[in-house]
Amino acid sequence: MKDRLNEPMLSKVCEMITEHMGLRFSEGKRNMLTQNLALAAGEFGFAHLEEFIHWLLSTSLKKDQTEILSSYLTISETFFWREPHVFSAFTDFIMPALIASKKKEDKNIRIWSAGCSTGEEPYSLAIALRRTILNIKDWNITILATDINPTVLRKAVMGIYGQWSFRNCPDWLKTGYFHDLGEGKYQVLPEIRDMVTFANLNLTDDVFPSLINNIYAMDIIFCRNVLMYFTDEWIHRISERFFKTLTNDSWFVVSSSELSSQFFPQFTPVNFQGAILYRKSNKKQPLSEKVLSPVVDKNKSFPVTPESLIISESTSDYSTLRSSIIFSNAITTVATNKEEPDAFSDTQLPSVSIVEIKDLANQGYLMEALSLCNKELETDKLSIRLYLIRASILQELGKIGEAIASLKQVIYLDFNFIMGHFDLGNLYIRQENLKDAKKYFTNALNLLSTCADDDILPASEGLSAKYIREIILASIQKHLVL
Repeated sequence: MKDRLNEPMLSKVCEMITEHMGLRFSEGKRNMLTQNLALAAGEFGFAHLEEFIHWLLSTSLKKDQTEILSSYLTISETFFWREPHVFSAFTDFIMPALIASKKKEDKNIRIWSAGCSTGEEPYSLAIALRRTILNIKDWNITILATDINPTVLRKAVMGIYGQWSFRNCPDWLKTGYFHDLGEGKYQVLPEIRDMVTFANLNLTDDVFPSLINNIYAMDIIFCRNVLMYFTDEWIHRISERFFKTLTNDSWFVVSSSELSSQFFPQFTPVNFQGAILYRKSNKKQPLSEKVLSPVVDKNKSFPVTPESLIISESTSDYSTLRSSIIFSNAITTVATNKEEPDAFSDTQLPSVSIVEIKDLANQGYLMEALSLCNKELETDKLSIRLYLIRASILQELGKIGEAIASLKQVIYLDFNFIMGHFDLGNLYIRQENLKDAKKYFTNALNLLSTCADDDILPASEGLSAKYIREIILASIQKHLVL
């Protein structure tokens, strides 16, 4: 295969990737880009790189095609307990304060590892929580780990690592939290593995904060060695979404090479011994004497995959997904031109609308969001969108019976609404009511038989009829509901 491109064509490819994926390839990285594109060309069925590039520049890539391309452009290099000073700050300062505050509330801790690669970071976080929280079984812990590359996520789910992943980490980590499989291979213990939910996520998609993909009201976000690969414009956009995804008095962690007051002006930098972390807070924090300056490495590249899909890989149970299927994307597709507030108080709520309901829910004000949703339904009893939002909020509150009732209103208003039947099937499985799960899954399959495989279903978070059908069949196989 021809492995060289002329400069004009290579420049067009770089422009396309920057425009659609938010990535920047410097001249020093273009040889590497050419090599990776040559490898991708073979998987796409092209014998010559130039033919592949012509096709790439003239084609609107589908979801699976974007995933394939991203897997070839991804650089995945990580290891356990990376930047030990950050983990010291996390275990010695951040977590004790968070635990103390949460003991007075609901004992919920929500952490997001964005750009998790092969899983070393989120598993390190799970281990850190095990070592920090007494009686951890009494806590509701969420560790969401997302990446742009489905290939590395598959490795992360397996949780099997070689010696190279343990370089520079403390000895107790490997001996205390991994099974020795022999031949230099180690597998993370089940109790650690089950703490992490892996997901495929496109950071450049405007899909967070949102209940839809369980990315809302986070206490801590780790996003290390990821943003440096994006253009300045995308760094600003993504960091602003991170800010909105965090609760107040929460933390945002980037790598030491990404520290920049220019890109994260909404956060307050806080100096710990050997590490600087960012805080979202209304209170002024003591600042480091060190002046933070932009040191983003523009010579590296990092691609982005398509729409997010939350998958709990520890159980591989597609029927119990909390987010991308059960929750309607109606709450994220509402356009508004006004500025959305970061938080609301009990005495000063914004005017009622779907946008405000979404904002409240995304920030963890679930009871307030439910109250507003019910109020809206009093005047608009035919709104499928409101019933879908109501069902998502009720499920988050653990009120599965009421969520089912809300979804039944959806299919009463429109029996052909496929995702309503699909969501009901999933909720009935959670109740271990296999008879009704069978009924609604059968309805969904019958309705899907009228759809083309590539049809994108309403309120499916951009998923195709084929994909929904495969999820149903996987659930049927696991739960034997048919």
